[in-house]
Amino acid sequence: MSKLWACLVGLLVIRCHAKMVPLCPLLSKPLGGMNVANLVVNKVGVNSTIVLQMITSECHKCALQNISYITEDNNCSVAVDTRWPMKMAVVGMGAPTDGNCSVDRLTFLFKESGVYILYVTQKGGNITCQPPVLDNDPGDNCVAIYAAFGIFAALAIIWLSIKKGRRACLNMLSNISPSTVNIVDSEIVAENDLGLPSTEEQERKPKKERLKSLDTFRGFSLVIMMFVNYGGANYWFFNHSIWNGLTVADLVFPWFIWIMGTALAFSFQSLHKSQASKLSIFVKICRRSVTLFALGILVNSGGSHNFHHWRIMGVLQRFALTYLVTATSQLLFMTNTDVQLSGVRATLKDLVLYWREWLVQLSLVLIHLTLALLLPVPGCPTGYLGPGGLANDGTNGSSAFNCTGGAAGYIDRQVFGDQLIYGSPTSKQVYQSTVPYDPEGLLGTLNSCFLCFLGLQAGKILIIYKEPGSRLRRYAVWAAGCGIVAAILCRFSKNDGWIPVNKNLWSLSYILSMACFAFVLFSACYLIVDVYKVWTGAPFFYPGMNSIVVYVCHEVFSRPFQTFWDIEPAFHSTYLLINVWDVTFWVLMSLFLYSNNVFINV
Repeated sequence: MSKLWACLVGLLVIRCHAKMVPLCPLLSKPLGGMNVANLVVNKVGVNSTIVLQMITSECHKCALQNISYITEDNNCSVAVDTRWPMKMAVVGMGAPTDGNCSVDRLTFLFKESGVYILYVTQKGGNITCQPPVLDNDPGDNCVAIYAAFGIFAALAIIWLSIKKGRRACLNMLSNISPSTVNIVDSEIVAENDLGLPSTEEQERKPKKERLKSLDTFRGFSLVIMMFVNYGGANYWFFNHSIWNGLTVADLVFPWFIWIMGTALAFSFQSLHKSQASKLSIFVKICRRSVTLFALGILVNSGGSHNFHHWRIMGVLQRFALTYLVTATSQLLFMTNTDVQLSGVRATLKDLVLYWREWLVQLSLVLIHLTLALLLPVPGCPTGYLGPGGLANDGTNGSSAFNCTGGAAGYIDRQVFGDQLIYGSPTSKQVYQSTVPYDPEGLLGTLNSCFLCFLGLQAGKILIIYKEPGSRLRRYAVWAAGCGIVAAILCRFSKNDGWIPVNKNLWSLSYILSMACFAFVLFSACYLIVDVYKVWTGAPFFYPGMNSIVVYVCHEVFSRPFQTFWDIEPAFHSTYLLINVWDVTFWVLMSLFLYSNNVFINV
């Protein structure tokens, strides 16, 4: 009779959780694989049925989910996620459980490939639990990363040593051998015979500044982007965040947007000096935007001829729309930077000359905030910024299961329809949301325009202020300002701020924090590459000079050139080796293009 009662209670609990709980598999060979550990539930002296409940801590405000239904006489093993701490609890069917089986006591961070034992015992009338105990030595799953950094560092040192040794040998030979001096002199004469200006003429003529640091920063961002696009060796921190927060993969795309704005300042300076008409400039802006958008759709197509399921928005499409808005705004209010100002206006010249553009960009930010926080979304809480799905973050007890992205997701679904939107958002992995959501959607484009404008502001500082010290001081102020505002908006919290840092939404705190990083990193590149010249920017400089062709090729031709062997990686080390080769191939291609003076721009 007691067994029948336990079964009835078990079925009731299962129905209350609105999903069938699978019977726990019997003890088997420990599970393997990346980002997975093996948890063995060992019942000692427990004669009733229990239910193992789990949920990853990355699932913010999510209820525990029933994982396994463990009958009276069985033990079992289950696979657990090792990327974030796991919340666990054990629920007894025929006997109550004490506080040791609650989620407060069983939240645990597992190690990859670890085998853990969770002992469940019965003392008196209560079921009690012990924290999971590691039963093997899984090792450090980041060893492959350490080895890769060590190898690249060694190669860099060897290359620099060879280069320095070669230079020293040439200097020594030039000091010893008269014939070498004559050869060098004859080369100088030959150059002068070609009509090149003499040294004195070169010093008198103003040199056009070429920022190798900007191409280096762009190439650095592109290399990281390719690596994470290829899988990032299946490390969780090299993949996009599930919803709120930052990972390495969340950094690079906004840096590209910022860099595009910085380069835009130099483009407009050249156009202004060439006295090109505003109409001709606008035609160029539209032509480039359309080209980028079309390339983006082709990349999204993946070779499929089913036009009804092509994703409309994407990375290059976001570039296109951002460039169109930001460049047009700059064109409308283009001003002469050579105008002389005095007093405070001279100190704030990089702001004073562009106050009308600031009004336009701040208006875009205000429109974004208004729509995101105040637009009514049917069936969803107004101002909802969450992932939907399992997250219990609706207001007044209302469900937000189909509200992924709030207003941002709603606008895209209304404009494009479900079939033309990205169908596998990162939130789906953990929150199990079912509605499509595009992280490069329309609403986030407004904030990306502001991020591009902050990059444009960096370019204007380079144009207006000629001394490295003046430039770096202003970059430091901009970095601090953006970082402080971003921290205030998110209240120094991953999930509980007013506006969390969120790449999926391109939230205001996110783009400000990305601008902060961009100002800091570009300052470092500028100081090392262009000011002190202790680094040439290689190898990142080469893909930075041909960024659009490298990006498109790595997306379109990823299959034929990704690997030359048929391997299904089972370990991070294998995956890392393949992904490093993937990226190295395109870096070598960019070096080949650079060596042959081939530069492809859109």
